[in-house]
Amino acid sequence: MADWTEVAFEADLVDGKPTRVTFDDESVLLLRAGEDVFAIRNQCTHQGAALDKGVVRLSGSVRTVTCPAHGSMFRLEDGKVMRPPATRAVPAYDVKIDEGRVFVRLRVYP
Repeated sequence: MADWTEVAFEADLVDGKPTRVTFDDESVLLLRAGEDVFAIRNQCTHQGAALDKGVVRLSGSVRTVTCPAHGSMFRLEDGKVMRPPATRAVPAYDVKIDEGRVFVRLRVYP
């Protein structure tokens, strides 16, 4: 697990409520949605607002967070922009849970 970093305890994640953690000096948004846990950078790529203060939508097939400043929407699975004004995705992180501890690593795309 050398490339994984522990960032939280599973017991601290409340279903549907964003949790802000730090990974490699970056703010990361963790979000539990049932059995799934998502992690994306906690900074809108439009003007830098904290996404953990935004509206989370978990119903339907696309789960998103909306920036509280200007309404940019990002897909929680991979950080993709779903609604402007942002034009760049936020970085996404792989998440794994081991013995109640939450680990993340920056997702590398081929």
